[in-house]
Amino acid sequence: MNAPDPTTSTPARPGSVQVSEQDELPIDTGSRIQRQLAVFALLVILGIAAVMASLSWSSVSIPVEQVVTILLGGEAEKRSWQTIVMDIRLPRVLTAMLVGTALGLAGLQMQTVFRNPLASPFTLGVSSGASLGVALVILVSPTSAGVFSGVGGNFFTNLGTVAGAALGAAAVLSVMLIVASRVRDMVVVLLLGVVMASLIGAIVTILIFFANEQETREFVEWGLGSFTRVRWGEMPYMSSSIGIALILAVLTIKPLNALLLGDNYAQSMGLNVKWARVVIMGSASLMAGAVVAYAGPIGFLGIAIPHIARGVFGTSDHRILVPGSILVGVAIALACGILAELPNSSLNLPINAATALFGGPVAIWVLLKARRGFAL
Repeated sequence: MNAPDPTTSTPARPGSVQVSEQDELPIDTGSRIQRQLAVFALLVILGIAAVMASLSWSSVSIPVEQVVTILLGGEAEKRSWQTIVMDIRLPRVLTAMLVGTALGLAGLQMQTVFRNPLASPFTLGVSSGASLGVALVILVSPTSAGVFSGVGGNFFTNLGTVAGAALGAAAVLSVMLIVASRVRDMVVVLLLGVVMASLIGAIVTILIFFANEQETREFVEWGLGSFTRVRWGEMPYMSSSIGIALILAVLTIKPLNALLLGDNYAQSMGLNVKWARVVIMGSASLMAGAVVAYAGPIGFLGIAIPHIARGVFGTSDHRILVPGSILVGVAIALACGILAELPNSSLNLPINAATALFGGPVAIWVLLKARRGFAL
């Protein structure tokens, strides 16, 4: 399918994502291309710097040169540094990178499909479904988690919550994809997602009401989110889930560009709009579900990252925004992880506190722009 014509535009509702004649969707000038390449290079440098800072700067400071030596397979001055970097910090850093990638891309997809600047990866209620699954594991059948813990340590301790979150997210996703395949109006799909999330939230609240203090505490801690839950044994499962969804996201770049200019234009280009939306929402929800299952319901990143990517690259072209959102997401997630670690301190903030401090102002900015007629 050919790329959309940038001079074609369709009316959009106030607050919706709209492409104007000034947007250089398929064609960029030479100077703009150079600027975008410079931004890509800068984001790569920032990402590498954030990785090194995350590995060296925490409650125990490790010199950067020692971190590099450890990563290259050499011997560190202290054996404890080797264990800290390879077994504790590196899985945490990789988790943050996967979370930033997944939520950034999923947020971009959902904002385009729903033509709404405040759409997020959890718009369809995937996070609520995962929360219900975890609530059933922790609050209803906590004894099974104890048995797993006694048999296999941390891996099996997390297995119950991961499985519960994955099944809950999959159940909600299946329902919403069936609805999306039969309903043409995306506003209806959006509102049904909000209603389903509210209903599931009510069920979780009831479960919490009848749970004891220890079970409630465990569930609340899970809901705060963390980059530290994933260890090497779980990394292949998380990365493969997000990797599959990432491939789907790359394959939907052209449909996403077409959908920016409206359903009629997309259909005139031969796009099956209904099934394109199902695939895009499925990809976004799979990434969001994997994040929730392994790291918890991490908020604000999925809203903020796409807007930052559009701002720094100055385009609505998803050929630029998809890799751009990945790089922006990696840098921001790592920065939030560093903030949550409170370097040179033994205390750790919940990751959701750090992401809210960062993403909250971006969401406020988007709302204020939406009141004046939001166009991207």
